[in-house]
Parts: sequence; structure tokens; C-alpha cells
Amino acid sequence: MNEPSPNLFNESAGSAHNETERLKSLAETALLDTPPEEGFDRITRLAQKLFGVSSASVSLIAEDRQFLKSVAGTLDVNSPRKASFCTHTIMTPDTLVVEDAGEDDRFSSNPYVLGIPNIRFYAGQPLQGPGGHNIGTLCISDQQPRTFNGEQEKVLRDLAAVVQREINVRTDLQNGARIQHAPSLPGYRVTAAFRPAGELSGDFYDWDLVQGRFRFTLADVMGKGTGPAILAATVRAGLRANANLDPAGAFAAVSTELTCNLERTDSFVTAFHGDLDPDTGTVSYSDAGHGLAHYLPAGGRPIRLPTSSGPLGIFPGMQWHTESLTLGPGDALMIPSDGVLELVNDDLEELAHVLAQLSSADDPRDFIDRLSSEAVTGADDTTVLILRRNELTVGLDGL
Repeated sequence: MNEPSPNLFNESAGSAHNETERLKSLAETALLDTPPEEGFDRITRLAQKLFGVSSASVSLIAEDRQFLKSVAGTLDVNSPRKASFCTHTIMTPDTLVVEDAGEDDRFSSNPYVLGIPNIRFYAGQPLQGPGGHNIGTLCISDQQPRTFNGEQEKVLRDLAAVVQREINVRTDLQNGARIQHAPSLPGYRVTAAFRPAGELSGDFYDWDLVQGRFRFTLADVMGKGTGPAILAATVRAGLRANANLDPAGAFAAVSTELTCNLERTDSFVTAFHGDLDPDTGTVSYSDAGHGLAHYLPAGGRPIRLPTSSGPLGIFPGMQWHTESLTLGPGDALMIPSDGVLELVNDDLEELAHVLAQLSSADDPRDFIDRLSSEAVTGADDTTVLILRRNELTVGLDGL
């Protein structure tokens, strides 16, 4: 059973020390007191069924109350924060598991244990708002004590990652943007556009600064809906956890973890994973069956980069290779998902032409939206990631 760190609690109020920032982060999501949405409800229904519990919910912790954005079960949508199990969960970055609340000193006298809904088992995973503040949880509960092993915790974390994605997408839409802002990367322009086909997407892109290097990923899980979305979240988390490895090594580590899950779902994952040294412009990368990334030299034509091996999770022991290229001033690396290829009727020549236009577009989101509206076909998730090195500028004193 995970114990919250005592120094994270204000014993009189049960509030985090950064409570003001946390509440501001919650407000920025604009989710508090909003109606149920299928994107969240699918996950709570799935969690309730997978774990065989009486209730599963997406809980948001406001200043003095708990609001359930989604609930599968009979819990009240609003309840006092003071007695909420989730108030404890948001004080820690870890999964909080209470296998028998009646025997746990923290909860044995809790009114939700002694009275309705008579909680005996609880497990919750924190959810974040803008700025990384814990604003709520994905949690499950039951009236019977039960054990909860490490594999079950992992499944709960994977489901929470899908909920987190839903929160992020809705927050971006609320703020009028579907372009995730990259970390500051002087000398480069990094943008991406994401257009999901439905409530849950198997596409994802990700980026992060790791010890001064820029790590980035675009991946596509075959299919749509809850299953691919969960696998996408698992791949993202796995690649981040293996940031110390080169791109091919990270693929091998994640693929080993995924093989059993993918066999059960009859699915696979294509991905492009890269690592940029901003000082030299050198990009180390590996392509797992994706095959759509293009290198665009300044003033030249796009060049499609080959894959180094097949998709993730198909065969145990599959190996990938790490390749490299160097981005000079004005060069770009363009990584679309196969949804973009579908928009141009699977024509690779036309894809290269579109990517050349997209590389200089002010807003990739608007470009993709316009392309989608003009396309004859196309009902897949559509994602593109663009990494461009800035052109050199020469001042008058340098002439």
C-alpha cells in the first residue's frame, strides 16, 4: 500500500502547499461543473468493467468539494472535499492504493467508510492540469476489501494516461489552440498539428528536453477507440522512461513490454523517434515501420527517410537501427501520420508536395484543417510534427 509523504499535507485543511497554483490550473481546464462527456465516460466504464468494482470515476478536486466529471456507478457527483480519498491522492505523484479502508488508520474513521457509499477498497491515479499540478484523479472503489497487484496498478496508470490526454485536448481547445507548445529551443521552430478522427485517438506526438537534447516522437497505433488510445499512452510512457537509450534501444525496450498486449489486441504500432543535438543540428532517429518522415533541405525537394525495421510489438526480439542526419540552416524534418497520406489518396508524390507547403505554413493546424475539408477521403487520425532549423541571418555589420 502506498503511503503519501506526510510533509505534503496541511493537516488542518488537507491542502497542498501550492494550492493557489493548483486551483488556478484546475480552472484553466474549464472542466469543473461541466456535463458528462463520452470521451471520459468510456474510460470510467472500461475501468469499472476491467477491475470488477462498483464504481470508477474521474474526480476533480476543487477548493472545498470533489466534483465527478465522469462516474460509472452510483457515487454523488458533488461531495465534500474533506472526506474525499482523492484529496489524499493528489498530494502524491504515485498511485494511491487502499486495500482495506477499515483497517487503514488514515481512513478507518472516514464517513465514506463508516457510511454510504461504504468504501473499503480504493485505488486512484493523479491527473494533471496545465503546469503539471495535480487537479484530480482517475479512481476505482468497491465495498469489499481486495488486493491490488503491480500489473493492475499499471493498467490503472495506462487508463489514467488516456484520461490525461482527454484533459489536455480539451484544455487546448478551450484555449483556442490544438498545437502543443514545444520546450524553448533556440535556433529552431518546432510545431505540430493534431486532428483526431474521434473521441479517442491512436495517434500521438510527444517531445521533451532531456539533458539539453530534444527528444521527439510521432506514433500511430492501428485502429481507433479505447484500445489503441491505451496502447498509445503506454508507448509514450515507455519511450519517456527509456530516454537514456538511443532511439533504436528505446524502441527495443518498449516493444518487449508491448508484445503481449499487442498480441491480445491484434494490433501494432508504427513510430518515428528522434533525438536532436541543438548545437550541431544532428538528428539521431529510428523508424519503426512508419516510413513517412521526410527530410526537406533548404531550397530543395523533400526526401523520404527509410524505415529501419518493422512496427513495434510484432515479433519478440526485433531490432531497430539508429540513423542520423544533420539539419543545416533552413532545413526541416517533417513527420506525418498515415492520416495525412490518406488525405492525398495514398499518393507519396503528392504527400511530398503537401509537406513542402506545410513546412512553411504559419499555422499547421489551419493547413491540415483546410486539407481535410478538401479531401475526397480521409477518416483517420491526422497528425504532423515539424522540426525546422532557422535560417542564418546576417546583420548590416556582417556585410
